[in-house]
Amino acid sequence: MKTSIIGGVNRKDTEKRNIRDLSYLSLEDGRKLKEGFFFRSGPIRKFTRKGIEELKEANLKTVIDLRTDGETAKKPDVLWGGVNYHSIPLVKEETIGITHERGLKAYKKPPVMTDLYAAIVASDESVDALRKIFDIIFDPKREGAVLWHCTAGKDRCGIVSALFLLALGYQEADIFEDYLRSDKQSEKKGKLYRFLIRTFLWKKDLAQGVYEALRAKKEYLRAAIDQIKKSYGDVHSYLSDRLGLTKKRIDFFIAKNMVG
Repeated sequence: MKTSIIGGVNRKDTEKRNIRDLSYLSLEDGRKLKEGFFFRSGPIRKFTRKGIEELKEANLKTVIDLRTDGETAKKPDVLWGGVNYHSIPLVKEETIGITHERGLKAYKKPPVMTDLYAAIVASDESVDALRKIFDIIFDPKREGAVLWHCTAGKDRCGIVSALFLLALGYQEADIFEDYLRSDKQSEKKGKLYRFLIRTFLWKKDLAQGVYEALRAKKEYLRAAIDQIKKSYGDVHSYLSDRLGLTKKRIDFFIAKNMVG
């Protein structure tokens, strides 16, 4: 399957669903993930017909849904036969900026996103979810392509993708660059809600807070990585001790799934 440098399925889905094939990134020695096997995305429920066909051509066999139970109940993924679907909520409750509620009344008090990102990588509940997620991704018996997604492909998907890339040895600069690609669509939504809240609720501070919560900003992901380093000394100790991604397991995965 042919993919562009930004790793889209097709242009419309790339822009609207925030999807990319992580094979576009390279390690310092030039190795890359095999093309068409590891996708991160936003919502897949309304992919274009062409996008669905291209995912089928990529032999997509595993979908990991990071959304809350409430989100999946309202808007379940519509998949095709032969796809193994896993619902593994990374956060349990709807949270402004993470789960992207609809309607202005839902936006009452946006969270401090740096604190939220740090909590996701530190809380026992989220760590248990992360371990399950990576057990699936790193399963040597798993066949075909795998895609993980949340509602916008920004926060929960961003954290999972960053940890995945860190485990494989990608440079932080490249990981941040990939994460910040999600800001194009997120900023558009943030600007819209900032305008609507200012116009209809007359709450300037709330409007700016919601705008910031809906963004993908470097300091958010930095807070998660800094929390890991603060608690465990380095990222790889966290990956091994908390997520079960030992060096042996990672090396085996790299040998099977990377080329170049």
